[in-house]
Formats: sequence, C-alpha cells, structure tokens
Amino acid sequence: MLYGVLLAGGSSERFGEDKYLWRVEGRPLISIAASAVRDISDKVYLLVRDRERGSQLLKELSPHIDGFIIDDFSINCSGPLRGILTALIHAEADEYVIVPGDMPWIDQESLGRLIDICRSLNIDCGSVIWGNGALSSTIQYLTKNARRYLDVVAKLRGIYGRATDTLRSCNRILLAHVKNVVNDPKNFIGVNFREELVNPQVPPIDGVVKDNVRIEHPIPYFIDAITAENSQKIDEALRIYRFEAEEYLSLNIYHLALHTLIDVKRCLNREDVEIDGSIQKCVNELRWNKVKRYIPR
Repeated sequence: MLYGVLLAGGSSERFGEDKYLWRVEGRPLISIAASAVRDISDKVYLLVRDRERGSQLLKELSPHIDGFIIDDFSINCSGPLRGILTALIHAEADEYVIVPGDMPWIDQESLGRLIDICRSLNIDCGSVIWGNGALSSTIQYLTKNARRYLDVVAKLRGIYGRATDTLRSCNRILLAHVKNVVNDPKNFIGVNFREELVNPQVPPIDGVVKDNVRIEHPIPYFIDAITAENSQKIDEALRIYRFEAEEYLSLNIYHLALHTLIDVKRCLNREDVEIDGSIQKCVNELRWNKVKRYIPR
C-alpha cells in the first residue's frame, strides 16, 4: 500500500496567518495538496503537532483525508524531519509519499511521475532536484526499506536534523530532475510568505544538473558518520562526512553537499579554509533568489 502524508505541523509565522487554511481560489491551501495526494494514494494522513490541530484540519479536508498522525515528540529532532520520521515509524506501509501542505500548485500528475520513476528504478527513497543542485527536500518518496536506519537517525540526530537526513540515510537514492516530472515548474514549490502566492520563487530548471541523479551504497556514509560522531570518534566521523560531501560535490548536488559540509564544520575544532571555501561554493550555487538571498533548507 502507498500512504500519502501531508506535513502540516508548521507554525506559519513567516506567512503571518494560518497558511494551511488560507483561501486560494475559494479553498484551503492545504486542500490542493490533499487532493493531489488522494488521487495516487491508498490512504492519506495529516502530520500535525497535536490532536486539536488534527481535528481542525480534518473538518476542512474531508473526504480527502483518512486521519491524522501526531508528531512524536519523543523523537530526538524537530521540524520536518521529526514529522517524516513520525510517519514512517508509526504508520506501516509499503510505500510513502511525503508532501508539504503548503504547495499551491502541486498536482497528481507530477507526483505520479515522481513515484513511477522511483518505482521503475527500484530505489529506497527519492526526491526532486533542480538545475542548480537544490532539492525540493520535503517532497519525498520512500519505501519500507527506507526505515532500515531510521532508528539511528531518530536517536542520534537531535537539533542538527534536517529533512534531507532521510535521503542521506538510504541505500538507494534517486533525485529526479524537475524537468522529468512536472508540467509546470511551480508544481513542486511551496510558499513561506503570502506574497509568494502571486510572485512564486521558482528555482532554475537549467543548470549544472542536467538529468536524474542516482546514488547507491551498501551502507550510507551518513549513518556511519553520525554513529562515529555520537561515539566521539570525531576523526572517523570527519573522514566519512568528507567522503560523503565529495560525492555530492562531484554530482553537483549542492543542497546535500552543503548540509554534509555543515556537519563537517561542526566536527572541526579549528578553522579550515578548504571546508569554508566549499561551503561558500555551495551557498553561491544555491542562492538563486538574490533579492531574498534564499538558500533551500
């Protein structure tokens, strides 16, 4: 079975209102994603911060939603990563598609193409990559195999956790180029500010990444690295994080490279000009919106 999971645990502070219930063409914003996911999923669940919020959204979204899952605050991380881990740990399915609830232009066709590509290549997890090496990292396709190392991530990642950790912890990863899955580039972007509903911030389709990117490892570098770091084997953790970062850099996956290099930086107890230079390179490549100096998280 394929479960659709809508991430709806955010506080909407930057939006200035409850963005999930903000009306877009007469309907709640989150209902657009709910409708798109409903058409391709056996069951659809909301991921919410508490029962009251779940009940509120459920009333707005029936019959698109089968229920809600409450954020598991015992998981040692926060943000979208905790939501994704909560869903995968507490809702057993063969496949999952994770979609943020703040996507005004998401459609069933684009999600279906992403899932079809991932299935055809027999991967454990997948997401969408743009021409500049940025990911739409909170859109994820995952199989039950992706749960293999999730207990390690849930236990060890803590305040450093990011949505990309689920991708980094899988054996077989596919990053589908946006040009291969969308009808319109806006299909796979969300909104953080109200003005983005009329002036959407779309990353570049063309760039250093030309097509789908596939990565495969018997044991992900990331899992070995965070295990070593947690055991205070810092030199070993640094070595593995560097291997991981170099691979992403060689493939122009600047989003994952940046997150890995930040992990490297955290483990260093000294300044490192080379690492700082690599981090700046990633930042420069990802800074496609020069007005807001936006860097994907």
